[in-house]
Amino acid sequence: MRRLLLAALGCAALVLAVAGQGACESKLEPVDPSFAGRTLTVGVVIAPPFVEKDPNGNYVGVAYDLWEDVAQDLGLRFTTREYGLEALLAAVRGGEVDVGVSALSLTPEREAQMDFSQPFYYSGLGIAVPAVAESAVERVVDAIFSSQVLFYVGSLLALLLLVGIGVWLLERRRNPEHFRPGGKGIGDGMWWSAVTMTSVGYGDATPKTFMGRALAMVWMFASVALLATFTAGITSSLTVDTLTGRVHGPDDLPKVRVGVLQDSAAEEELVAGHIGVRRYQTVDAGLTALVDGDLDAFVHDQPILHYYQHRDFTGDVRILPGFFDPQLYGFAFPRGSLLRKSVNVALLRRLVDTEYRAQLYGPYLGKQAIQ
Repeated sequence: MRRLLLAALGCAALVLAVAGQGACESKLEPVDPSFAGRTLTVGVVIAPPFVEKDPNGNYVGVAYDLWEDVAQDLGLRFTTREYGLEALLAAVRGGEVDVGVSALSLTPEREAQMDFSQPFYYSGLGIAVPAVAESAVERVVDAIFSSQVLFYVGSLLALLLLVGIGVWLLERRRNPEHFRPGGKGIGDGMWWSAVTMTSVGYGDATPKTFMGRALAMVWMFASVALLATFTAGITSSLTVDTLTGRVHGPDDLPKVRVGVLQDSAAEEELVAGHIGVRRYQTVDAGLTALVDGDLDAFVHDQPILHYYQHRDFTGDVRILPGFFDPQLYGFAFPRGSLLRKSVNVALLRRLVDTEYRAQLYGPYLGKQAIQ
């Protein structure tokens, strides 16, 4: 009898657990009755990897696949209509479509004119760099001919020339055997300033006049500080450029060759930050220039960079971790839409599932982009 009682209790507990799980899974927000039996109009903008067309002409992508799953969960029927970005936003504002699906970022200006779902993707501007690192020799050569090192060397040569001309002007009449007339004498003066600065002091050229020797004394003391400054600056530049890569984040962009998509958010952000950019008509063209060595970095929306890397540039391009100028992507609805609440609940139920996110993002963005 005792065993029968325990078995009965176990079966009852199992039934209650299954029933409870089923009840939990069925807790979707009911769709407003006004949408019952209706075929919704969904507006899209082609924006890989969020919305694109497969070889058969069917709409696919991160945003579109997610919308299809949400619509299936809610039992919604819909037709798809393609727009440009501005046209879609106008259609959402005017109620021409029931929902807008694409890489639609949530901004204060848009939020004031329409409603948005909970965000389904959080990202921002990413930085693509070459995946194949330069050899040590190439990095050293690049560092030696960098603008910073060339500035130090040029400044040093100009200073040597200035001091050389000065000592030649003071010594050319009283000391012609050491500081010859004309251009040769200027060369003698520059040679003297160089050997004096480096403390070599061959003695083949020495000033004899009072003013010449006074200049020599000042130059000797000044050379100690100047040489230390030049040495430290050049050493620091060579060490940083040689031991580390060129680009590690946004702070490095002002110092390197940067590409952007013309008329993109990346162009607007970098130009506003007074960073020089090279403009390209397509992302593919920009990444190709990066691989060919014409650029040190290419800046664009990070998920789109992941998409192109995953599709066409695997092994050639590396996307730096992290992003800047963050953006949230969501579905857009007309103001006061009665559909938004139901979509939000279904959307969140999907996105809390780690396995589902991997299935949604993985095919388009690669494993490294799965959040």
